[in-house]
Amino acid sequence: MKRILTGFLMDGRAGGIDKYLLNFLEIASDENTQIDFLTNEINEELKRELQSYHSELFAVANLKHPLKQYAQIRKLLREGRYDAVYFNISTAIDCVSVIAAKHEKIRKRMVHSHAGGNDCESAIRRAAYNLIHKICRLFLWRYVTDFYGCSEKAGRWLFPKKIVESKRFEVVYNAVNREKFQYNEKIRKEVRSELGVERKFVIGHVGNFCYQKNHAFILNVFEEVLKRNPDAELLLVGKGIRFEDVKESVKKKGMERSVQFLGWREDVDRIFQAMDLFLLPSNFEGLPIVGVEAQCCGLPCVMSSTITREARITKRCYFLSIKGGAERWADFILKGQWQRGKAICLDIADKYDLDNQKEQLKNMI
Repeated sequence: MKRILTGFLMDGRAGGIDKYLLNFLEIASDENTQIDFLTNEINEELKRELQSYHSELFAVANLKHPLKQYAQIRKLLREGRYDAVYFNISTAIDCVSVIAAKHEKIRKRMVHSHAGGNDCESAIRRAAYNLIHKICRLFLWRYVTDFYGCSEKAGRWLFPKKIVESKRFEVVYNAVNREKFQYNEKIRKEVRSELGVERKFVIGHVGNFCYQKNHAFILNVFEEVLKRNPDAELLLVGKGIRFEDVKESVKKKGMERSVQFLGWREDVDRIFQAMDLFLLPSNFEGLPIVGVEAQCCGLPCVMSSTITREARITKRCYFLSIKGGAERWADFILKGQWQRGKAICLDIADKYDLDNQKEQLKNMI
């Protein structure tokens, strides 16, 4: 049996990497392949879910303790007799795991880039992390045998240009179950009724409340929209470190009656149906899986120009600079004709279909 040690998972629901890795497990796992996972803290529900695939979940130290993490991963690799490793990371600072794998003489060492920046709340710490990332990026690639990215932009964030522009690098898009994310008029009416927004112009966002997702800008844009359209409503789906700060900002702006905090939802596909427009003004992204899901639902999307154009899978996906300011975004939104309907996908959308991606994922291992 082929044995692969994969990381890093959080709780199975925390974000794009978790979604991708669970999709990878479902597709790539079979009677001849054992796929185990690394995490920093055991989530019991996730552990039970992985057991149905006969997969193990191992907790190792986080990067605050790099030497401890290095020793723990080497021990796991040695005792588990793994044939390959597959590390899905957001920054070159996460280089400890692949260094440990090379020192254990693991022949196939795959690294998959999922980001385009450091998600850190403090500007000072973010600058420090960016510097450490640039230093680690200088040598990370030397420990890797197989290079992947959720987009070409994500690849350039983590690997040297000579790697990304060579045959050694491969893009593996964040694919989704496109059949699940289909426009449905019946569900749209049901959810809009549940949320009390039947007659509202509904703007929505799905994402962790953190620096990366730029909720402060979302609120500024919505405030401008609300001035000119009192029937506008904002739906915010997610959780995170900035959740309470965002709630407080909504209160200060006097928008409590027009903003709904829905928390983290298992039925995001249904919530998408209720929206008229999806906003994603991220400070950076590798490739946003929620943006792909929203477009599959036929939602018009307005994204920041920091996001790679590889994320555009329908004609009704638009890119604006966050430097242009919230008023410019509001002008664009209010001038649009945002009719809902079935998604008309561009050719690139096929690369985001889970069924079409099965062969690519199986060939990786």
